[in-house]
Amino acid sequence: MGHYFYITPGEYAEAAKLGIKPAMLDRRIRAQGWPKQRAMTTPPRPVTDRRRWKAEAENNGISYDTFMSRVNRGWTMERAATEPLQTPEQAKAQTARATEAIRIYPKEYVDLAAQNGIAYATFVHRIKYIGWDYERAATEPLWSRQQSGVLGSKRLRDREGDWAAQIFGK
Repeated sequence: MGHYFYITPGEYAEAAKLGIKPAMLDRRIRAQGWPKQRAMTTPPRPVTDRRRWKAEAENNGISYDTFMSRVNRGWTMERAATEPLQTPEQAKAQTARATEAIRIYPKEYVDLAAQNGIAYATFVHRIKYIGWDYERAATEPLWSRQQSGVLGSKRLRDREGDWAAQIFGK
């Protein structure tokens, strides 16, 4: 509760003229840290009576949490209380549309990679970090550990020369 500020009876009376109750004024100043002038002059938000729409929503099989979630997303109370819930098929279709809208890599190459037994993460890694084009990333088969080791040692010899001769003195 941080700081304690004295609020005079006159300040309580002045705030009450705008509909601010003493407990709200205390909370604004002492708990929420509002400047005293702002706390006394900002009228409280109007209370919205949602009882009618809550009952309507429950009659339509919509829970209060779903109703409030819809209202908080900007729906009108009428629409939030009367529009039926999505069926699983509708939710699946909406998810598919959203997935297509944010797709980064072309679907045909992702599918081609899957047909060739290449995991999506491997496909993405090949493009993002190794710099391969889509076609190569989707079609080049996976390497065995032995193939990886052979290629790694070849690249090391190309880059550093025969480092083993320097150590072991061939």
